[in-house]
Amino acid sequence: MTTEPKTPDAALFASTLALHAAEHPTVHVSDTPAETYGPMIAAAITGCIVATGRCRLGLSGGSTPGPIFAWLRTHLPASIYPQLLVTWVDERHLPVVDGAPGHWQAFDAQSNLRGAYEAWLAHVPIAPERVLPMSLGGDVGREVVRFGRAFVDQFDGALDVAILGCGADGHIASLFPGHPALEVDDICLAVHDSPKPPAVRISLALPVLNRSGATFVLANGAEKADMLAMAYNGDVTLPLARLRPQAPAQWLLDRSAAHHIVHGWL
Repeated sequence: MTTEPKTPDAALFASTLALHAAEHPTVHVSDTPAETYGPMIAAAITGCIVATGRCRLGLSGGSTPGPIFAWLRTHLPASIYPQLLVTWVDERHLPVVDGAPGHWQAFDAQSNLRGAYEAWLAHVPIAPERVLPMSLGGDVGREVVRFGRAFVDQFDGALDVAILGCGADGHIASLFPGHPALEVDDICLAVHDSPKPPAVRISLALPVLNRSGATFVLANGAEKADMLAMAYNGDVTLPLARLRPQAPAQWLLDRSAAHHIVHGWL
């Protein structure tokens, strides 16, 4: 369900909704995230393909998107995959098995790429050339250059649909509070000192995330409730609050994560 502030007056209610749409992300709350949010993301992907002939999709890592990836695996039609381009909003820079860098099983078990393949991409007819890995191991500076050039060539430097997670500290992708990476005005960057292991990562830069079309932020758990309320109310010390994509971001939360935001509306 979508939760919005309540007011007894219809005209005031409409103006309040407009104000929230202009100043805040749209917050959705569900206890069944895969079944509720999977169709929303699928509609964004297929709608983009219908409108433009392709969809440039950026995925997040971690455990939160796994059930939604599994839902997309079983519900997206096979016909969309020749028109889908897939990459990641960030990646852990980890070793890749020598001699097989083009195969998803060559990637480390902790990599965001491998997680997406295990939950989704390995089970659908997407060609390898439609998937752009962020990191192939080795020298991280070289990988930033390789990925950045490929992202411009293949994705025209932008995403149509972005699926992001967020940490309890308010980080998005591998952009952490107070870190200089937040101020980088480029396509992508290397992070050498991530406060969350592993230390070395590659991330899309904030300006690229803010040029995204449909942007979905996934968050579960009570440990994120305080941060989400602060970001919703504009605390720009949090990277999440600095996420301002072309259309208002869609925050896809479970009840415990949304608790403080919803409580503030009542």
